[in-house]
Amino acid sequence: MRLIPSRLRRAVRSRIDARYVTKAEHRKDIKDTLWEVQLLRREVVSLRGEVDRLRQAIITPPKAPEPDPRGADAHRLATETAEALDRLLQNEILVWQAIDALRAELRTEFRARATVAADAE
Repeated sequence: MRLIPSRLRRAVRSRIDARYVTKAEHRKDIKDTLWEVQLLRREVVSLRGEVDRLRQAIITPPKAPEPDPRGADAHRLATETAEALDRLLQNEILVWQAIDALRAELRTEFRARATVAADAE
């Protein structure tokens, strides 16, 4: 090696060293990579927790709201009112049918009297 001048050896070594990563740079790269891996691990854990929470939300449907007691009471009253109104209308129909039957009977009786009166004359 004595045949190569020291200046040339230094120039060649600096060029070769420039191509390769030094131990200090390699250690720094490893530390940065480990930090990124830990950061990604934390993100994956939080994402898994979020996925589990969403799956649980899908599995258990939301609770149905409690029925409003006023709504049930209003429905009961509306049903009772409808039934009472239906009976009232049926009774009204029966009354009008009775009135029509009475009118028809009175007309028949009136005609019969008119016929008897006409025959008597």
